Amino acid sequence: MIQARMHGVTVYESTLMKTTSTLIETPDCLIVVDPSWLPEEIAVIRRDVEIVRRDRPLYVVYTHAHFDHIIGAYAFRDAITIASKSFVESDQEHALREVRSFCESYYLDMPAVFPVVDHVISESDTTLKIGKTRLTFFLTPGHEASHLSFVVMPLHLLICGDYASDVEVPLIEHDSGEYLTTLELLESFIYEYEIQLMIPGHGHICDVRTEMIERLHAGYNYILALRANKEPEWDASWPRTNFMNRLHEKNKRQIAKEEEARLSRRQFD
Repeated sequence: MIQARMHGVTVYESTLMKTTSTLIETPDCLIVVDPSWLPEEIAVIRRDVEIVRRDRPLYVVYTHAHFDHIIGAYAFRDAITIASKSFVESDQEHALREVRSFCESYYLDMPAVFPVVDHVISESDTTLKIGKTRLTFFLTPGHEASHLSFVVMPLHLLICGDYASDVEVPLIEHDSGEYLTTLELLESFIYEYEIQLMIPGHGHICDVRTEMIERLHAGYNYILALRANKEPEWDASWPRTNFMNRLHEKNKRQIAKEEEARLSRRQFD
């Protein structure tokens, strides 16, 4: 379904996990972000691209290598693709196995395709200029090692991937310290680029700057509490479901694993 449509930006919300995919339209190009999940949903994004394309180049940005963010890659094999260096170096077969498993579980006829990346982002603050459109990319690990966020100018748009969600707790699948650093970085973007619209990978868009900051702070405080071995405050927007509680327990195990690794390193210093 369409979560939001405004000048130059269409945000699609999947039936599954409130996952967002975004179509950005500028006079210079079209940019699709993380096409997902279901075949009908992916087909709608592709249809909308063709309706407005008018010979403009098509780019697809993959924010990270989790399978729910690459599952629609098969429909955009003609696009110019952008992702991080860590994305290219990630365990591609693992991601493809997860795509196949998902499709088999729900009898979906979808090919499993890992994107071939044309523009590899190796360092933060990398800018790609397409006419008057400027895409500035930043490496934002923490949630996942290959994570990439970017700013679109002159739209003052921040695509933050799987951060700043209003429907799920922060999910730490890489490193909690880097997650905190990324949240600080994203907050700096909001001021530096005068962000007017922030789009997370799951949940609802945000066009109020104070609310953007509040979302980032909620995640920051949650992780700080976990690292201090305290039970964190639960943001009012995060549902208290069994699934969310499982994610929370998974985060605790990740923090414990990191602490164990720190103690182990200290023994050899």
